[in-house]
Amino acid sequence: MSRILIGFTFAFSLLASAAQASTVLITGTNRGIGLELAKQYAEKGWDVIATARSPEKATELQALAKAQKKITVEKLDVTDVKAIEALAAKYKGKPVDVLINNAGTLGDVPKQTIGTLDQTEILNVLNANTVGALKVTEAFKANLAASQLKKAFAMTSGLGSSELTARRGGFYGYRMSKAALNIGFRALAADWKADGIMVGIIAPGMVETDLLRASSFPGKGISTQESVVGMMKVIDGMTLENNSKALNYDGQPIPW
Repeated sequence: MSRILIGFTFAFSLLASAAQASTVLITGTNRGIGLELAKQYAEKGWDVIATARSPEKATELQALAKAQKKITVEKLDVTDVKAIEALAAKYKGKPVDVLINNAGTLGDVPKQTIGTLDQTEILNVLNANTVGALKVTEAFKANLAASQLKKAFAMTSGLGSSELTARRGGFYGYRMSKAALNIGFRALAADWKADGIMVGIIAPGMVETDLLRASSFPGKGISTQESVVGMMKVIDGMTLENNSKALNYDGQPIPW
């Protein structure tokens, strides 16, 4: 009887552990920071919903998902409202513990430069980086509310800081998109606090990615691995009481 009881208890523990596995939804996981986020969360035993605009072209993501059964790849263009709503409908009733709005674009830099400003390009950047993130978060509110952790994050940048912008100009559309993202998600944090949903703003730091190279930044960034390790610590430490600041990957506040 004791052996049977021990076996039953062990089996029950395994089932309980599986039932309690946390879920993270990450947008923009085809490469760089998003890909590394998917990798590290899966390695920690999380169920990962990894979205990409063109998953059929995301060879690294597909290879990762093949090796890591915890990862489910989904097609999502965050500028497509119908696609966002369709994905939310597909996961209706599925608790999402952490939502990370990583998808975004630097855009065409010359078209965001004084003298050659292109209104359409700037609006495209705002749509992808700001409105898309807000819309995704809105669509998955019920999933967040149904989860244990209830955490939603926007991926910002130091280029969205008014104080830091005084040191260097340029990148008008991208800067405006991140500044708008900051204020939008800060407002969302206030609106959803009563629902117990934590809304945070986080920055990955200067990471050595294709986006950083495209920005003409002269220095060398940190690795995606270092950035993601730091951001995951910040995400783990988020509470309803400390989610009003934009935090860098190392936990330091980014000045507004």
